[in-house]
Amino acid sequence: MYKVYLVGFISGEHMEECVEWRKKIVMHYRALNWNIIFLDPLNGKSLESIDKEGLHSSIPDKAFLHRDYKCVAESDLIIAHMNTFGSTRPSLGSIYELAWAWLLRKPVILITKDEIYKDHPFTKDTYSVVVESVEEMIEKKYLNYFYKGTVSAKY
Repeated sequence: MYKVYLVGFISGEHMEECVEWRKKIVMHYRALNWNIIFLDPLNGKSLESIDKEGLHSSIPDKAFLHRDYKCVAESDLIIAHMNTFGSTRPSLGSIYELAWAWLLRKPVILITKDEIYKDHPFTKDTYSVVVESVEEMIEKKYLNYFYKGTVSAKY
């Protein structure tokens, strides 16, 4: 079973946007009936308990830190969406997860329009591919490339 972890900004104030891009990816690949498990830091959380800043919820801080590390470690691929949806708070959790992915040599598809993430020395070596939108990632079939190249050979 191929596992993809969906890394990205979390904020109670922007919950709709935080969920929308994840749902778009999951629904696209479910429609293809591919054997992919999508791991999502929002899965299993009580979304109503996530505060405006996205820094606290009913889940203890260390519990979601350790759970998210396990998700990175068990994933075959990371998709990291760096949009903060107008918030001035940086996506520090996502930066942490990119660092774990780099340490564990996980391929990363980075979704961003922000040049700082594309060019910063601490992020540019963490990603395998960078795109500006979920639609571009789907259109260019980057997840397909990693999935088909590592799951099974089909001729």
